Amino acid sequence: MTATPPPGRPGPGDKAVAFLKQRWLPLVLLVVAIVFVVQNRDGTTISFLFLEWSSPLWFTLALVLLVGVAIGWALKGRRGKP
Repeated sequence: MTATPPPGRPGPGDKAVAFLKQRWLPLVLLVVAIVFVVQNRDGTTISFLFLEWSSPLWFTLALVLLVGVAIGWALKGRRGKP
C-alpha cells in the first residue's frame, strides 16, 4: 500500500511537477544553449579595422548578441521620440 500525503500538503512528486511547470521555459532555453555551444565549437577569425583575433564561433555569436542587447537597452528610452 502506498502512503499518500494528507490533503493540502504536497508530496515530493507534486513539488517536482510544480517546479517544472514554473521553470519549463528556462530549462528548454538552457538545453537549446547547450546544444548550440556543442554544435558551434569550430574556430573563426574575426577582422575589425586593424585588429584580428580567433575565437570559437559560439563565443563570437554570443558576443554579438550581447552587443545587440546592450544597444537595444540603450536605445529603448528613445522609442517614439524625435
